[in-house]
Amino acid sequence: MVAATAPTYVATREALTALSPQDLTAVRFLAGAAIIGVHLLITRQRLTLRRHDIPRMLAVSLCGYAGYGMLVNLGQATVPAGTTSLLLNISPVFAFILGYFVLVERTTWLGYLGMVIAVGGVIVITLAGGSETGFNGKALLIVGAALLLSVFLIVQQPLFARVPPIEMAFWGCAIGGFTALPTARFDVDPSRLTASVWVALLVLVVVNTVLAYYLWNLTLSRTSVAEGGSLLLIVPIFSLLLGWLLLSEVPTITALVGGGAALVGVVMLSRATSRRKQAGFGLLTGAIPIVGVLTGAVPIIGLPREHEDVAALNLSDDMTSQLHDIAIEAADAVGAQLVTVSLWREEFDDLVRVYSSRPHVYQLGGVSSDLDANWVEQCVIGQKSLLSDDEAGDFDHEEVLTAPNRVATVNAVIVDDAGFLGCMNFLDASGAYTEASVEQANIFAARLAPVLRHLSA
Repeated sequence: MVAATAPTYVATREALTALSPQDLTAVRFLAGAAIIGVHLLITRQRLTLRRHDIPRMLAVSLCGYAGYGMLVNLGQATVPAGTTSLLLNISPVFAFILGYFVLVERTTWLGYLGMVIAVGGVIVITLAGGSETGFNGKALLIVGAALLLSVFLIVQQPLFARVPPIEMAFWGCAIGGFTALPTARFDVDPSRLTASVWVALLVLVVVNTVLAYYLWNLTLSRTSVAEGGSLLLIVPIFSLLLGWLLLSEVPTITALVGGGAALVGVVMLSRATSRRKQAGFGLLTGAIPIVGVLTGAVPIIGLPREHEDVAALNLSDDMTSQLHDIAIEAADAVGAQLVTVSLWREEFDDLVRVYSSRPHVYQLGGVSSDLDANWVEQCVIGQKSLLSDDEAGDFDHEEVLTAPNRVATVNAVIVDDAGFLGCMNFLDASGAYTEASVEQANIFAARLAPVLRHLSA
């Protein structure tokens, strides 16, 4: 993702010699949507975006595609590449601050120190790395783009539980491109469309849009906003390397030192974030569930990581793939903001989480040992699935979420001839589930029985 993002500044500057910022925004994203659309048709991938996710997808497209792309193009028409790189790469700082208040993400002192070191490294690279820097009024547009980028990271995160990364990129490019289209004039001088401009457009669309956005979504679907967003801090390092190779701009010792500091800082933040501490509701989410405000949904992504014991898992790639494929299909059919699969350990009378659609909240290997007696009676002994719809604070079983909203859960039991194997757990907003939902969930739970029996063995 970082390597695919790095050439963006060079390609954009070259493309702007022939196209206006408005034209370039529309062309870039509509062309990207066309390429991804062809891929989806060839691979016969079914679109999974549901009606109640459309408002959030619109916000994602406006912030992370149309708005971000337009501001970058308008700003980079005059702002030097070095300054653009610096200003855009403060978006992880915005993202972490927003994640702190909105998503209630936390890190340790090592993470905060890593953030400072990484940002310092980026400043050293940009200001003392031998690249041209400068500041004018248009630079404020780049700052606005960085802020939109960080909002985009926050708003889109819950969608990854239900929409694949490649489909997210398709909708973002399509909606973003059509949104920018009314501003385009397309009064292009053909003489300006040189070979270098066509190459820049090709790189910008295929590499910096289709590939970069897909890899970006794939990264964020498997980590947190703070951890994934921090990777943007590495982009200037690759930009320096590209400048060295393509433009013969040899990086200075100062630039290399700054690059090393940025890389060390990102590693520190990444390692610290993966061990971040339990935290209460954030300043905003305690009163206003910002993450779910567009749809009234439960702000699951805003929850801190559960404090629990963790068992070591030894899952093969095949097992992981089977769990993931069935869970994604089940989430689409049943509906869920969170899906987990837990394995029953009879010798310990507990559950071990072997799949989680939100591993940074409910981590793999998490052990649930303090199980409610009524839940054990119905699910483990009676082998009957459970539907619950009440205040989150009233639940005692494994998938309880301490959210300010009312929530609904389905615990679909996984059994075979030998007995209870575990359960498949679904969570969504109150009123989302009925007995028909339980019947659907049981179908997918039955498909997991061979997988859990193998894991149990």
